[in-house]
Amino acid sequence: MDNLIPVHVGLMGHIDHGKTALAKALSEKVSTAGLDRHPQAQKRGITIDLGFTMFELDNYLVTLVDAPGHADLIRSVVAGANIIDSAILVVAADEGPMVQTGEHVVVVQSMGVDSIVVALTKTDLVNESQLADIEQKIRSILADTRFSEAPIIQVSAHSNQGIEELKDALRDTIQPRARTLEGPLILPIDHAFPVKGHGTVVTGTLLQGTVKVGESVEVAPLSKTSKVRSIQTFGEERENASAGDRVGINIPDIDDSDITRGNYLATPGSMTASSGFIMMMQTNPLYRGRTTKRMVVNVSVGMPSVTGQIIPLSEDRVVLDESTDTSFPAAILLQKPVALRTGTRVLLHRTDLSPAQMRIVGAGHVVDVPERIMLLRPRVRTGKVHRIREDDVLVEGLASSKEIAARLADATVRCNNGVVGIIRQPFGTRGVVIVDFEDSVTENEEVYYQRLTEEEYRFG
Repeated sequence: MDNLIPVHVGLMGHIDHGKTALAKALSEKVSTAGLDRHPQAQKRGITIDLGFTMFELDNYLVTLVDAPGHADLIRSVVAGANIIDSAILVVAADEGPMVQTGEHVVVVQSMGVDSIVVALTKTDLVNESQLADIEQKIRSILADTRFSEAPIIQVSAHSNQGIEELKDALRDTIQPRARTLEGPLILPIDHAFPVKGHGTVVTGTLLQGTVKVGESVEVAPLSKTSKVRSIQTFGEERENASAGDRVGINIPDIDDSDITRGNYLATPGSMTASSGFIMMMQTNPLYRGRTTKRMVVNVSVGMPSVTGQIIPLSEDRVVLDESTDTSFPAAILLQKPVALRTGTRVLLHRTDLSPAQMRIVGAGHVVDVPERIMLLRPRVRTGKVHRIREDDVLVEGLASSKEIAARLADATVRCNNGVVGIIRQPFGTRGVVIVDFEDSVTENEEVYYQRLTEEEYRFG
């Protein structure tokens, strides 16, 4: 196992399309959090949490990340997509692609995954004509994505038909992400639980750095530290682990009830806890809504998922009421702090919408994590043309005193008809200003002066 290259492959697909059965057919080992061991999963008969299983494929150690397909559990799908290198998109032949199929494609592409394989399951339940029709629908969904040429493999998990062909296709398409061994430890925690006689064990996939037994680590953003007592990979003890490894780590000094998914195991002091950040956002072309100021969304930033608000910005961080661009900077305000770092991928989605429509608003990455979200807000003051003279125009209402009027010198103003003017100097003592307009204006015409004020923005 030590000489194998670790890769992580997501199992994505609609509920009841056969992901867990496929995982069982492929896998050799099951982790503590694998294959629907959650009590509610067994009771309800569906996957409700991330499951992890393993098998060897030539020189790869493949960890399957089984993400729930139920529409209400998209947060877990995004959490799984954050740690995978490739994906298997599962589509049942007797039902065909669903809305969640398209959502999962958008999630995987937004999280930077470059390759997928489509597993067309339950092929024993339909005829050849139906199979051809379903494959055509899948191709249509993939047409405008980077996965347009993805292989489609017909399988039946119950008879093992097509399982070897699926492994062959996976072997040909796997593209492990670049592993960064240098720098601080970064491990998003997906599960935490107590083990009798040992204390807390956390599980996750190392995104960056290394960790070894006896080393001090921190759970961020809790700022709680512990020494690593032991490290395991699918039950096998090891002295250390590095970026790309799937591990369970025993940290006995921290209570498991304090830890939630989205916390990080990290080098002490290396991660910032913040309630806001600046991102570069790419809108989802399949989302039909508008992107407006203070719009409430669910923010998945790495593995954590929290309620947040979008503040669309111009390139110089001026607050906009709405953005119609396909790419723009945005401030994201969070309801509660999470551990953040620049470069982390972000996905914005709306869980308040019906699963029958596309709920993913957009995606991008964190570009800045300031201590305070300070943005420029445009404020507009309205005046009117008071008197028209031979060479200039007197405008009143833009300033309340001569002193304030003097500070407006050289500022630009506009009229309703688009005519632009430059404020030259005050006139008299009542805040009237002299304006040079580039074209003719009329008396009593409204004149607008916009200034930018810096304000702190918070969720609310």
